[in-house]
Amino acid sequence: MDLWVIVKERYLFLSIFIIIILASLILVSATWRSRSNMPKGLTGVIIVLGTLLIGLSLVALFLSVSFGYNS
Repeated sequence: MDLWVIVKERYLFLSIFIIIILASLILVSATWRSRSNMPKGLTGVIIVLGTLLIGLSLVALFLSVSFGYNS
């Protein structure tokens, strides 16, 4: 099956993960810019959670597309 067909079939499911990735990137970049105004513990927690969300969303995107090839 073609990759474009799989993306067209699952565009709503894939767009949710893309929105999560974009929101996490915005959160991490905003935190990184204003890290001098925030406590170090809070900055660390936000950056770790943001990168964890980005990583998990990328894995979910990969799995949803790869399982589409096998069906």
